[in-house]
Amino acid sequence: MSGDGALSQSARLDAICAHLVQHYRIGIEDICTLFGVTRDTARRDVVRLDADGRALRVRGGAVLPPQGRQVEQYAQRGGASAAKQAIGAAAAALLRDGERVLFDTSSTVLEVARAAIASDLPALAVVTNSLDVAEAFGQRDGVELHLLGGRFNAWQRSLEGAQTRLGLAQFQFDKLVLGACAIDPQGLTCPSDDEAALKQAMRRQASQVIVVADAAKFSKAFLHRLCGFDGIDVLVTDQPPPAAIGAALAVAGVQVIVVMVLEKIYETG
Repeated sequence: MSGDGALSQSARLDAICAHLVQHYRIGIEDICTLFGVTRDTARRDVVRLDADGRALRVRGGAVLPPQGRQVEQYAQRGGASAAKQAIGAAAAALLRDGERVLFDTSSTVLEVARAAIASDLPALAVVTNSLDVAEAFGQRDGVELHLLGGRFNAWQRSLEGAQTRLGLAQFQFDKLVLGACAIDPQGLTCPSDDEAALKQAMRRQASQVIVVADAAKFSKAFLHRLCGFDGIDVLVTDQPPPAAIGAALAVAGVQVIVVMVLEKIYETG
């Protein structure tokens, strides 16, 4: 890229910090892609944020500084939006009595878990790497609950790494409820290779992959590719995808469920 993007540096730095609050980490390539700037500009942004104490410079990008890493539940961090609650209810309606379901880690996935708990499903076998999802299901009778082991990620309140992937291999699932970091016309991407590897391992163990994502995830991309649309079966969201993404989903045969916040649901694909 040769330009410096449409935003001023001050506005761009604020946007990078907002991204860090949501995702903890951002790479140099991610800054280039998200804001349309050169690598040199992205590096200068990271240096400036580090100097100001707003981010911690690491190899290949930046992370949230230690004082910003609060080990708190998703609900305390940002609250549950009406859109995510509606997505959660629609995705939970896809689950059936007695199914074996793997739950990923994300605020929207947590809303699926809460909706499933509130439903009249008598029994589920649930496996997750999310402490918040496990805590939610731990309050309900009739759930066979397994928490995967691994390295603790304080920001995500989840377990991750090689031990988590190894634990996944011991299970087989009817369905996976998968959170999405970013969705572009080529499929799904993640901010880190560790996250992409874990989500790929989850996909391999499930017969059906249900992706839950609000419209803010559309037309964004991170450095690490998770999968193309042929790697998922259902997408539950709150707005129709942009044309290019919608066309790619249709070609891949993905069922798209668009849940309006006013509880109106319709399907395409």
